[in-house]
This record gives sequence, structure tokens and C-alpha cells, in this order.
Amino acid sequence: MIKKNEDTKAAEESKKGTSAAVTMSDEKKDSTPSNSKMSTEDFREYVKREIAKQREQNKKEFVRDPRPHFNIVFCGHVDAGKSTISGHLLMEKGLVDQREMEKLRREAEVHHREGWEYAYVMDVSEDERTKGITRETGAAYIETEKRRVTILDAPGHKAFVPSMIGGATQADICVLVISSRKGEFETGFEKGGQTREHAMLVRTCGVKQMICVINKMDECGWDKGRYDEIIGKLKPFLRQNGYDEEKAKNLCFIPIAGLTGDNLIHHSSDDVCPWYKGPTMMGFIDNLVLPETKSENDVLCIPLVGSYKDDGRVFIYGKVESGSIALGEKLQILPTKLEAFVEGISIESTEFEKCYPGDNVHLRMRGVDESDIHAGYVATSIPTTLSAVEYFQARVVILDVKNIICAGSRVMLHAHAAQEEVSFHKLLAKVDKKTGEVLEKEPTHAKAGDVVVARMELERSLVLEAHKVFDKMGRFMLREDGKTIAIGLVMKLYESTKESLAKSGKA
Repeated sequence: MIKKNEDTKAAEESKKGTSAAVTMSDEKKDSTPSNSKMSTEDFREYVKREIAKQREQNKKEFVRDPRPHFNIVFCGHVDAGKSTISGHLLMEKGLVDQREMEKLRREAEVHHREGWEYAYVMDVSEDERTKGITRETGAAYIETEKRRVTILDAPGHKAFVPSMIGGATQADICVLVISSRKGEFETGFEKGGQTREHAMLVRTCGVKQMICVINKMDECGWDKGRYDEIIGKLKPFLRQNGYDEEKAKNLCFIPIAGLTGDNLIHHSSDDVCPWYKGPTMMGFIDNLVLPETKSENDVLCIPLVGSYKDDGRVFIYGKVESGSIALGEKLQILPTKLEAFVEGISIESTEFEKCYPGDNVHLRMRGVDESDIHAGYVATSIPTTLSAVEYFQARVVILDVKNIICAGSRVMLHAHAAQEEVSFHKLLAKVDKKTGEVLEKEPTHAKAGDVVVARMELERSLVLEAHKVFDKMGRFMLREDGKTIAIGLVMKLYESTKESLAKSGKA
């Protein structure tokens, strides 16, 4: 999700120096017990003592902001204006000052990209700025009167869809950015453009709320006819993907101009756009009913994006999808079942005693090494109801394949923070897309447009769950040769392993 080479480094620096964070003294670090076999009770008592010391030294409480927090992913076709919108929001919120903006403006001119200074706020690498293409999903944090928001700026180029998926899997809300510029909307929306694929992928990732912003309205003179033409084409397609302005009420359309800032935070003036009287983008977000989240009383589930070391300490990070964890408590990492203590909890560079569902958290760990963690591993409770499996049954919608799908077909599976090779172990049935009625038992193959129930075999074990039990952990996408060829839902998990099937002769 996060640009590890930039955002994670920034997070590390924040942990070292920010005045908002509660930091450890060198004396405290030296006093950390070295025995990794210490019991949970002893370690918890040690952490409590250290928290009391920190509070006394810093005269600061670990106070949580009462405003709800959620992640918003900005997605859409390349050059639709996602990074420009994100960067303009940060400037409007005072997170980027005028001197820095002037510096970015001059840099954009050097690269012959006048007007790209807002995009440069989010696109921090030299390669992204030189080529004008976002390559990784960037992250930034802003606050409104009623909400705390993490912005995920996803790449729009088809070559970087895996990175876009990484952002979408952690999102609560999607902002689909559409360019109103003549030709750009058509290119993004026609076959081969990323508008369609991104809208489908965010829905498959379980993002239930969409805000569709029609950007660059300043370039078409705020022409209401152009606006109506675009949303007229988008509505039927988005409805097919589960986003409906009228029935489901999980979709809205807003005309904006990312470069000038019209209708981002402040309404456009009547002389600019006299016909739109609806909310601004951030105004709508500020009053949005938040998506339901799993309870803090559920089993802990943190799909891990990755790990890093800072000053010799190991950190793991990801979004808490369910449950909670407190300082001094022990958790386990699946699929390895490695157990480790939580030494520190950091959210937006501030230390806390506990984290909850929806938090983008960095956990400082004891008893685990950086090399023990891989993207897609899951931090969970001890004991836990979650499990890592090698086989699962799924309902798979075949979208677009060069040839046919049959037993043995191998593709790349994307689920939560994980990417793993998977094969169709056996096709169990073809079913009707709407009713689920079985049309054919044990078909020999499936083609584009078919919906099948299949037994899937993972190359390596992965934490999944039936989507009816835990929706976020039961959705996946299948990709091949740079294209999304299928989407699916986990129906049930199998306890069987490759080894057990080999012994029984059923492999």
C-alpha cells in the first residue's frame, strides 16, 4: 500500500523526531529485557512500568482522537488527475506550504510538465516526476472537522495494477477519478482503459462506497452537457458492479477541477459553475455514513503489507481489519505461527496503548525478525479462528481469458495484502450467474463469461476465510499476463494439504 522507499522512511523519521509521538529514551531501550522467552504476564508488567515512566517523562497521555478514521483510495485511468487532486487537498489543508509548492512548480517546469506541481506532492520519486506516471500507491494523512482520513493515491497505468490492488484492499471508500477532457474519458472507459478495471477491482476488494468525481471540468468550460454525457455512460456500468446512486445509495457524482481546486473543499463560484448545487468532495466525505467495520471484540486480523527495521527494532505494518491488540500482548504471525510480543503501537507517528479496527498501524515487535515477515502474512490473536490453507473452494467469475480455463490452469491470485500463485485443481460446476443454479457438473473447461465453482490449489499456504464469515478475507482477483481475468469469492476452506492428498492418492 505505502511507498516503502518514501513513506515508510518518513514514518521512521517521525518516530525518531516528531513532537506528537511519545518516544523512548536511550536508557529505556537499554533496559529492555533481552530474554525473548519472557512470559506474557511478565512482559505486560514490564510494558506497564515503561508506559508509566514515559507518561511521567513526557507529561503526555496516549489519547485517541474521537473522530472516525477511514482510508480513501483514489483510482482511475492514467492522467485522470488522481495525484493532482490528492496534492491539492494536502496544500489546502496546510500540509504543504507555499514555499514548497513554488519549489515543486519550478521542478515541474524543468521537466516540461507545467501544472504538475500538485501531483509532485504525491509522486515523490524522480522516475515518477520525470515520466509523469505514478508507479506505486502513495499515502498521506489529512483531518477534517469530523473525520480523519488516509489518502491512498493509486497508480492508473495498467502496468501497475498490482500496486493499485494493494491500495484498494485497504480502502473503505473509493474516489473514482474521471477526466472530462475530450478523448481522455473515452480512452479510459473503452476496452483496454483502466476506468472499467479499477471500478471492478475496488468492488471485488469489498469497497462498498464510491464517489465518482468528473475532473478537469475547467478544461471543457464546465459544460453541463459534457458532464451529463459522461455520467450517462458511467451509471449503467457502475450499477452492474454494485454501485447505484438511487437504489443502493452508495454512489454519487461530483464535478471538480483538481488543478484549480473547485469543488474539492470549497464550492465553485456561480460564475464558474452555476448549475451544480451539490456538496463538495470533502463535504460529502465529511458527512458520509461510515462503512461497517468488524468489532474490536472479534479475532485480531492484520494483513501485513511488510516489515522494516529502525534503530535495530523490527516493525510490522498493515491495516487492522478486526479485533484489537494492546502493548505487552502476544500475537502470532500466520502462516508460520511465529509468536512475538508487541513492544510499541504507532498510528500516524503517534504512540498508543492499543489499536482497533480501521487503524493503519505500525507495531514494534520483539521476538520476530524482519526476514520472518512477507507481504500477505497475517498478524492474529493467540488462539485464533483464522487459518492458513493450501486448498479452498471458490465461486469464480471468468472475465477475459485468451484460451480456456481447465484443471491445472495456473494464474496469480491477489487477496488482501497477498499475491500468490494458484491453480484450478478441479472444476466442480458451472452455475448461473444470477441464481446460482448448477448448469453443468464437473465441466472440462470454462471460458470468458462463465461462472464456475472450483477447488483452488495455492502454491504456498495463505490466510483466507469464507466471504460470508469475513468478507474482507474472502475476496480475490485472478490475473494473468498483466490482465485481470477473473474475480472470486471464497466459499469454504479445506483442511487438506498437498502432503495429505499425496498420501491418500487424491492429489
